[in-house]
Amino acid sequence: MKNKLKRRRRVKISKLINISFLPSIFTILSLFLGYLALMQIIKGNFINAVYLIIGSAVLDGFDGTVARLTKTESNFGVQLDSLVDGVTFGFVCAVMIYIWGFQSEYSQMGKVIGFVFLSSGIIRLARFNVLKEVNAFPPNIFIGLPIPLAALSICSVVLLFKDPLVDKIDTYGFALYIILISFLMISNVKYRTVKKIKSKYALIILFFLAIIVAFFVNFPSYTIPAVSFLYLISPLFFYIGGKLKKGKENITFEVESIPDRRGESES
Repeated sequence: MKNKLKRRRRVKISKLINISFLPSIFTILSLFLGYLALMQIIKGNFINAVYLIIGSAVLDGFDGTVARLTKTESNFGVQLDSLVDGVTFGFVCAVMIYIWGFQSEYSQMGKVIGFVFLSSGIIRLARFNVLKEVNAFPPNIFIGLPIPLAALSICSVVLLFKDPLVDKIDTYGFALYIILISFLMISNVKYRTVKKIKSKYALIILFFLAIIVAFFVNFPSYTIPAVSFLYLISPLFFYIGGKLKKGKENITFEVESIPDRRGESES
């Protein structure tokens, strides 16, 4: 009886770590802005920190787009992007949640709420990586709220209130809001992306993006909260739209299936 030992193929490290230079620059810049945001949070400059996080989110969107346009997508880039997202949008925002929202009389609650947000974001990123490896979902669908949008949802509250929370009702409301955001991140709710847009809608979407950019430049404190809130509830719009479209198709089918008896006479 011959036992044949299968030799494991040795793969060069250089092949495993295939670094895409240009997309990685955007990812590292996103991390740098997150680092600067953390410094601002420690100093108590929360509005500056919010704008740095927003800038980091913009760069986070660019790195994937650049990788697809230049056809330099790699597993290393996916892992690097997830780690940066976990730090910038997970850890940094968790620190801001604690210092800005619960620094007065609810520090113990703030530690718990901040950790809930952080852990939910990390779990969401881990699930995203696993599903992406097996192409379990279309590229224009996110399962659960993306962590950059979750971070922007937190930043929106800071932009609206500006000063750290002191009132008891505001603090408890903020805690419930964070729990909701955390649940949406690990949920199976489907969020749409701008990938694979139909050509007939491209100009309309570009037009609305131009309007959003114009409003953001002039009214950033209101534009970011409005856009974040609309994206949060966007699955509800798509769900209702899908139901209405399905109902319309059923009605059309029933009308077309009615037989024509105009030529028949009564017996």
